[in-house]
Amino acid sequence: MLTRAMVSGRGHPRFRTSLRWWIAERTVLGLFCLAFGSLVALSAAIAVGLTLTLDSPRGLGARMGDVHALTNLTLHSLRACVGTDNIDPQEGNSAQETLSTLASAVGAIVPATLVGVVFIKMFSVRPFVWRNRVSVSYAHQADARNFAEQHVGSDHRILAVRFYNRMENLAVIDLSARVYLWYLRPSPHDGTPVFYKQQLHVLDQHGQLAQERTWFIMDRGAPLTVWIPVEAAVPDVPIREIQGTRLDGAHSVRMLVRLTAKAAGLGTEVFGERWFDLDGNDFELGRFAPVKPDVDADIRDWEGWPAFDSLLGVGERAGNLPQPVEAVASDRTGRPVTLRKTPRPARARGRFTGGQALRPPRPRAPGAEL
Repeated sequence: MLTRAMVSGRGHPRFRTSLRWWIAERTVLGLFCLAFGSLVALSAAIAVGLTLTLDSPRGLGARMGDVHALTNLTLHSLRACVGTDNIDPQEGNSAQETLSTLASAVGAIVPATLVGVVFIKMFSVRPFVWRNRVSVSYAHQADARNFAEQHVGSDHRILAVRFYNRMENLAVIDLSARVYLWYLRPSPHDGTPVFYKQQLHVLDQHGQLAQERTWFIMDRGAPLTVWIPVEAAVPDVPIREIQGTRLDGAHSVRMLVRLTAKAAGLGTEVFGERWFDLDGNDFELGRFAPVKPDVDADIRDWEGWPAFDSLLGVGERAGNLPQPVEAVASDRTGRPVTLRKTPRPARARGRFTGGQALRPPRPRAPGAEL
């Protein structure tokens, strides 16, 4: 039976690349180099075409061998392609008339295209910088004390995804983070590969399991952490079980962390997301090395930035956390030998100075979230 799609030739899959999103994913420098290189190549081609089609007593070899004249003609064509000059074709030469018209048409389109690219880049803000890998530490090493105390002596693990706002003049508010698991597994009915998606629980500000982690404001430069309980032991990577989901037989297992927030003062939303490959090198055993914020120092001078993508070494502690009543012996990944309840730190003093968070209160522990 013939269908409309078969008759029209528009069958499945109707899959194509969106130029707008392709532009949004590229850097400004990359777009500039690509556009300028394309215009130079087109100008050189037009210059060669004008030289080949020129009616002249000089031979073709002599005209093509005149590098100086060919270079000047290329620059002339480049000015025409950006709309600042015109090419005067040889009278009665149809080929040169065509090339001149082509250069003029490109010169009319290029300015409008540049304006469109600028608008696309203006609204494709990507303020978040991610830690390269997900750290897989023991559950008792989580920053949430009630969750950590519940898992003292447990071999369960917890994932930590770290990121920060790289834009000094952008205040991010109402930030939320959600985490999803994505994998390919054969269908139990007919064996056809099926994409499975599952939202994972994260720890909220109270250390309880929740669908998302929220922050009312994101301080500039201060790294935030999304904690994802594994609820299982992880003797080694790759992880084969997470929150009750067995990944045996699954392929292309990936974890997506998606951020949504608002930009204070602009009334616009900002987004960010990062895919982590569970079958690749995106996960590492150990606790991340912290960054120590200091409201009296420049963000670039904070202690810990060089080791942002590293793990804590043997015997190191995550900042100036209060020492436990009895010392903890640990290996590189923090396996506890003896651990007693740790006293709660005194509440930090300080206040915010408006939505811009110019003078936030000192965090409870260096690298900890507010």
